[in-house]
Amino acid sequence: MRVRLRFLCVDLPDLTGSREIDISGGATVEQALVEFAKIHDMEDTLNKLPESMFLIGKHTARLDTELQDKDELTVLRILHGG
Repeated sequence: MRVRLRFLCVDLPDLTGSREIDISGGATVEQALVEFAKIHDMEDTLNKLPESMFLIGKHTARLDTELQDKDELTVLRILHGG
């Protein structure tokens, strides 16, 4: 299935914009992120994403949320400090 990943990560300039990936049916948010990291050689960046907020469409999601074909997964990086 095909999923669009949209990244809103101000502090991670390599993760901006949106990209589509093909993943197996029944994949979770976490599996999609791992697959994306492998494809783009960004495994080290992946360690910074658990502190992010995830949306599928306009609904919040967790790492174990199952994705559907043509879902749009948005990763909102939470910034700390002031």
